[in-house]
Amino acid sequence: MKVTQEKLSASQVSLTIEVPAELSAKVYEDTLSKYAKAVKLPGFRKGKVPRAVLIQQIGPAALKAASLDELVEAGVKAAIKQEKIEPAGQAQITSSEEELFSKFEPGQTLTFAVKLDVVPDIDLPPYSGLTVQAERVDPDPSRVDRILEQQRESSADLIPVEGRPAQLGDAVVIDYKGTLTPEEGKTDPEDLSGLEATDFQVDLDQKKFIPGFVDGIVGMNAGESKSITVRFPADYGREDLQDREVTFEITLHDIKERELPELTDEFIKSISKYETLADLRAEFESQYQQEADEQTEQNKEAALIAALIDNVDVDLPESLVQQEVRGIVNQSMYQLQSQGIDVRKFMNDELMANMQQTARPDAVRQVKTDLVLRAVGRKESIEVSDEEVQTRAKELKAALSGQKVDRARLESVVYEDLYRGKVLTWLKENNSFELLEPGSLSQAEESEATEAEETPAAEATVDVTAESAADTDTDDTDDTETAGKKGAAKKGKGKKSD
Repeated sequence: MKVTQEKLSASQVSLTIEVPAELSAKVYEDTLSKYAKAVKLPGFRKGKVPRAVLIQQIGPAALKAASLDELVEAGVKAAIKQEKIEPAGQAQITSSEEELFSKFEPGQTLTFAVKLDVVPDIDLPPYSGLTVQAERVDPDPSRVDRILEQQRESSADLIPVEGRPAQLGDAVVIDYKGTLTPEEGKTDPEDLSGLEATDFQVDLDQKKFIPGFVDGIVGMNAGESKSITVRFPADYGREDLQDREVTFEITLHDIKERELPELTDEFIKSISKYETLADLRAEFESQYQQEADEQTEQNKEAALIAALIDNVDVDLPESLVQQEVRGIVNQSMYQLQSQGIDVRKFMNDELMANMQQTARPDAVRQVKTDLVLRAVGRKESIEVSDEEVQTRAKELKAALSGQKVDRARLESVVYEDLYRGKVLTWLKENNSFELLEPGSLSQAEESEATEAEETPAAEATVDVTAESAADTDTDDTDDTETAGKKGAAKKGKGKKSD
């Protein structure tokens, strides 16, 4: 087969393919044979329809068009194999379809042109023997104490209080009803749910409620009623209440204070599988050290990748970039849906275009990273065996038991993941690292600032018990369950972030 290549920009090539007459004839006959096996005509046994009758039944033009499609596909595959091209996307026919149809005659040569993205050749910089700076991650020494204190608070007994007003840290039972203050230019919401409740228990913690709500209750006595005027935050989760002033009529019924259990071995046994406080503390410290070590490894990988790709200039195939963009956008939409947000209600062409534009820089960097790692792997003859892929795919399929799994897609993802892991392992073993103090790299600080800007504030719920969107309080309580909770300790509220 005669193939002429021409390099284009953006890692594309143009191929002019001359399909020989024998292949042209073979594809036509194969196509006719497929129809012969499928067509049923009265008076003829299946597969025994005479050739002339079969062609007349199918239609000469339809048979020619089907044969042409098969021939072009076969020609492209043969040309890619012959020229040892590594495609990065589907080939696009650049010859006119009308011209091809008019030129095609079974048993005669056919010439057509296509263009396709190809995996680019990469001029790798030095990638071994480097010394790369990365930040070390240390476990927070106060984290264990914070978790244990939260467990004490969540397991506390509520003791009725008499003879004093409510104070911070108490749990009070109230009735409340909110009324919106009319404001010029703003429409009052029709749905006022969440602004009224009876016999509602409130933990007097300023971080868990709308600013001013708890402060207004502090100092009230049992049986007392009071009006409290607060303003909902501008970034409150319910848009029609954002930056709106509300007056709450509050009646306080009961005041209770928390009696925290002592931090003894008996208490630890009641909330976990461990016998002593020392055992649980040692487990947490080991767990958090492991997490810190894993994060340090991730920092080392990220720093090493940056050292490589920042010194590589490569013309990226647009099809790979677009594929990665779609993956990032789809993941973002999936995360929104998992939070209960129906993306179909607000998604439009403009928003989709904005999401794609926002995702493009990350997609470009990811594609560049994948290509560089692949180039390193080829140069170092790194391979992943079929046995390794099958073993890992089997483990994942077992974990996804009951779910429909595309086997070919799963094995492809597993292969890429294993291959990437092997290349990164090789790179880490053949380079050295200078571990710096946490926060010492300005690049990491800029990255953290960017992530903080891009991360949406936690969405508050409708009622007044919602935490402020500005609340940054963390809750490590659930970590006790990780260590093996078995007791009947009550859980505290909050967002786990550690």
